[in-house]
Amino acid sequence: MKKNRAFTLIELLVVIAIIALLVGILLPALGKARQSARQLKCATQVRNIVQACLIWSQQNKEQFPLPSQIDRNNTTVAGTGRVKDNTGNIVSLLIWNGSISPEICVTPAESNSQVVVFADYQNSNPQGSVTPASAQWDPGFAGTPADSGNGGTRRPASGFGNVSYAHALPFGSPRSAKWSNTFSATEPVWGNRGPTYQGVNANDAANYPGTAGWQLPTTGAQSNTLLIHGGRNTWEGNIGYNDGHVNFETRPDPTEITYRRTGTTSPLTVPDNLFVNELDDAARPSTAQTVDGTNAWLRLVSSVTESGSNVTVTLWRD
Repeated sequence: MKKNRAFTLIELLVVIAIIALLVGILLPALGKARQSARQLKCATQVRNIVQACLIWSQQNKEQFPLPSQIDRNNTTVAGTGRVKDNTGNIVSLLIWNGSISPEICVTPAESNSQVVVFADYQNSNPQGSVTPASAQWDPGFAGTPADSGNGGTRRPASGFGNVSYAHALPFGSPRSAKWSNTFSATEPVWGNRGPTYQGVNANDAANYPGTAGWQLPTTGAQSNTLLIHGGRNTWEGNIGYNDGHVNFETRPDPTEITYRRTGTTSPLTVPDNLFVNELDDAARPSTAQTVDGTNAWLRLVSSVTESGSNVTVTLWRD
């Protein structure tokens, strides 16, 4: 009769070593596959938001969503004018009209635990609105963790935001004209948010995006935004443009996005940092407010105040 033979210790160690080797080879590949899947899903979500704005514009004189233009009778939130035009209200307006869902607003690669999907969106008679039966959106939806209420009552309590993505600022002259359906393939509209960068003036030689590139300050190097798709010291992300296409950009100042500088220093036309409002923008009015200009500037807006023709915008950065 044939006798069964057990594994010897050496054979067992060889098998374990082979398994460990295979795991070591496969795990990085699986990690890259998951990262790629998150990036692709995030790109789809950015595209959905951009397309929602484009569809909205077709029924609103080519203009992208502006809550201040919709809630003219103040039935949704208190206050008048541009104070309503923060990120939370803009996105909530799109959700209310069925263009997107709250899940679309948070990237699958989100790295900040304070940015979460809003699970309590109320599509009718939203609590916290001035007149629930006549409300135009749910003001309980928060754009950023720093929102003070979007003009209504926050749900849940403050400290959490419900949007991962930054957008072009619909304020100032002539920048606000770009918050519309221009079909431009070089005008960014929505995308993964970015960190703070040193310098807001391209004439600042130490920080000009040349050989050394834009520099992260000490605190900026720890930004949550770098971990969404990039690395510890580099930003990468999906950016959606006004013609509806989305690019995965590997630098904050894509070479195809430019602005023209003032003065005579060459080059006059330089790459535009998506997360910096360069103060040497030649198109900036001589009596410019901080929000004026034509250069690209993507940020989340937590609150807006208006005094006469002056608009003050509070931006949220992490």
